[in-house]
This record gives sequence, C-alpha cells and structure tokens, in this order.
Amino acid sequence: MTPSDPPGPQPPFLVPGPPPVPQPTPPRKGRAGLLAGGALVLALIAGAVGGVGGSLITHHYDRTDTADVAGGDQVSAIAKRSLPSVVTIQIADSTGKPVGTGSGFVIRSDGYIVTNNHVAEGAGSTGRLTVQFSDNSTASARIIGADASYDLAVIKVSHGTLPTLRYGDSDALIVGQSVIAVGAPLGLTGSVTTGIVSALNRPVTTGQSMSDVSYLNAVQTDAAINPGNSGGPLLDMHGRVVGVNSAIASTGGSSASDGQQSGNIGVGFAIPSAQVQRTVDQLIRTGKAEHPSIGIQVDTDYDGTGVRVGGVDAGGPAQRAGVATGDVITAVDGVKVAGPTAFIVALRSKPIGATVTLTIASNGGSRSVAVQTSASTNN
Repeated sequence: MTPSDPPGPQPPFLVPGPPPVPQPTPPRKGRAGLLAGGALVLALIAGAVGGVGGSLITHHYDRTDTADVAGGDQVSAIAKRSLPSVVTIQIADSTGKPVGTGSGFVIRSDGYIVTNNHVAEGAGSTGRLTVQFSDNSTASARIIGADASYDLAVIKVSHGTLPTLRYGDSDALIVGQSVIAVGAPLGLTGSVTTGIVSALNRPVTTGQSMSDVSYLNAVQTDAAINPGNSGGPLLDMHGRVVGVNSAIASTGGSSASDGQQSGNIGVGFAIPSAQVQRTVDQLIRTGKAEHPSIGIQVDTDYDGTGVRVGGVDAGGPAQRAGVATGDVITAVDGVKVAGPTAFIVALRSKPIGATVTLTIASNGGSRSVAVQTSASTNN
C-alpha cells in the first residue's frame, strides 16, 4: 500500500453516501468514515427526494437558530451576489425516476459546475443529472471528471453564459472567521446559512471501500448544513469560495438504511478551496485527478503512534531522500500524524511537486527529511 492508496478497513463510523440508484444487487448501506481524535459519526450530505416532507436517505442536520455572526446586511449582499451561481442538482435513475438532490456552483461561465463526487456518482452510469438554476430554469448535465479520493466532480451544462463564483484562499482562513454555506438543503433551493470556521486541517475520511474512500484535510464549520447541501460552496465574507460542503458529524444511532435523522450537532466539514482548485483544474483538463505520492508502503501491522514504513519504492522520492523500511514517520511539515489516516490526509493535501518535511523516528533518534511529492492517479 502506498500513501496514495487507502488503508485497510476503518473503524465503524457511518458515513452514508448519496441516494443509491436502483441496481440488480442490493444498494450499499453506507460509507464508513473516520474522524481522527473523536468518536463521531460522519455523514455525506446528498439529500433524498421528497424535500422537507420526504424521508431522508442520509444522516444530516438542520439548525433553525442561524446566528447573525457576520451582520445581516453583509450576508444578504453576499447572498444576492452568489445565489445566481449556486445550483441544485437533481439526480435520476435510468428510468427518469428522481433519487436524490445535491448542490453545486458555477466556476466557469461556459457551463462548468463543481460538486461532490458522491453527488455526481448518484446517477450511476445510466442515470441523469439535471441542474436547476436560481431562476428555476434547468439544463441536463454531463460528468466531465470525478475523483472519489477528493470527493470532487465537475459537470457541464449548455445554458448560455453563466455567472460564476471565485475561489478564495482557504490557506488564509482562521478559526472563528465568519463563513456562509449556500445550497439546496432538503431540496429547498437557494438556502443560505451562516456560521464560523470551527477548526482547520481536520483529518476526515469517508468511504466504505478502497475504491471510493475520500481523504479530506477539512475545514470544520458550525454553519447549518443539511441533506442536499453536498457540493455547495462555503463562502468567506467577500463571497469567495473557501470550501465545498461535503460531510457532517452526528452522534450516530441510525444508519443510511433506516432513513432516520440523527439531529444537528453543529459540526460540518468542507473541502478546502486550495484543494478544490487544484483538483477541479485537473478534472477539467484531463477528466482525472492526480494524487501526491512519495513512494512508500505503510506497515499496516504497526499499532504505535505514527506510520511505520513497510517498504520503499526503488528510485522513488522517499528512497532518494533517504527514507528506509522500518522508519516511523511521526509528523508531516511539523504536524503530528497519529496513524495512516492522518498521514495520508496530510500528504494528499499537498500539491504535486511540493517539498514536504517528514519527521522520522529511527534507531532511537529523530531526524527531518525533505521529500518532493510525485504524481499518482491511483485512488
């Protein structure tokens, strides 16, 4: 296993995926997830069909006491500017039967729209995606590219010249900063909620299998996020995209198969815009995303703190930097990594070609090693 590949089975945290498309085989029950350092249940935030009155297919939350953390006039001005660029994505199966909803936003005026992979994949290979705009007009969409590892997708419509949103700098976010979530919770298009950045660089994984696991170095927020918000933008107070809403935490107790809500605990997660911009640009150019790798295998039998190197690729970045089998990586760029998940999340958040500093424990001592990441397209 290399750092660009997911580790083995994760602890039993539930992260339901998008509304399943009917298949000959039983639908999957959910997506297991891990939130490092907390016994929480994660849930992706695609919504089931039926709006407020319908049953919900995922565990998500609502908050009716939206705080005026940023001032009503400023929020309303940002909402007015951003709403024409935020869309509702309606998901249907091959027969045209609606199976769910999600959100997205226009990033290029010629029809390119950003959303979550778990929204786009909800239509399967034979289903349909329909984009609804703020003026209630609609257009069919096709998938340009998607990547499960980063839970991002780009879809495209032909609908004239569209208003766009701009990226902000997620690397400049600070804890306590005001943010705005926009999307279609519970099928309610054009919904706006406010909150703050609760934490940064939160290592989060979602996914049930090695083929669909996602690694998020997430922005945590208490802005109200609900089923249907998946893929919608998290905005700063200049109306710029600083994240893509993707998952929430809940206290658990129910599963994707029982259709029950577990309630709001005010902990949502967004993919940082720095990662979104890199991945979306790659998806538009090639239909695929590249993942940073340093060419090591992780020793999955190791149960200590950090990540023990189980093998090193010959001629790879790690070997060239002097990393050896048996070394234990305890930090990436000065940030401690408790285990494989935190390590992979930290590595996946880096650009291709970036130089990362690994702190390595070996032979009773500690040393720092600089390694340049290389590109891999493996999930």
